[in-house]
Amino acid sequence: MSNRNLLARRGLVGLSAGVLVFAATAGASADPVQDQPSAPGDTDGADHSSFVVDINAPEFVVDINPTDFVMELGNSESEDEEVIVLETDILFPAMEWELPAEAGSRLTELVEEVPEGSQVQVHGHTDSNPVPDGHDFDNEVLSGNRAQAVADSLAESRPDLTLEVAGFGEAQPAVTEDPEDPSTYAANRRVEIRYGE
Repeated sequence: MSNRNLLARRGLVGLSAGVLVFAATAGASADPVQDQPSAPGDTDGADHSSFVVDINAPEFVVDINPTDFVMELGNSESEDEEVIVLETDILFPAMEWELPAEAGSRLTELVEEVPEGSQVQVHGHTDSNPVPDGHDFDNEVLSGNRAQAVADSLAESRPDLTLEVAGFGEAQPAVTEDPEDPSTYAANRRVEIRYGE
């Protein structure tokens, strides 16, 4: 007997037992006895396929390829045309500064417009939240290490650029942080690539 038929049969047997118990309880009351439904017969030959639903699990599973998200790098709009803003929440895991391998090619695309031989400033920034206990660095070090990681990647693909790297921690926020709006904190966690100044 298939698993489906066995499960369906158990369900019908359980239903039958429940009906019998209910009928016996009703018969013990002072009310007149109602006509009792007859118990179902043998269910071995019954077709229960209409009660079984096949679910194709792959239709409900979505594959997420981190590379697709890394290719965006969080290049935010800037009022200054000569500033490329990278969102560090997309570039780096929390409290880390190692770039994913896929980021290098995207950074190269982002600086294609930078004129050859330009002086480029790579500045790291964080929000005002302190680094959690258990880490041996602060926001300034974290922001500087992230800026350096971006600069190292740029140096490989654009050796013509003169890179100046600095980390400012929370000292130069892009927006005023609002405790009720987490996006304001995220906007301040960034690496800026500045050129042409």
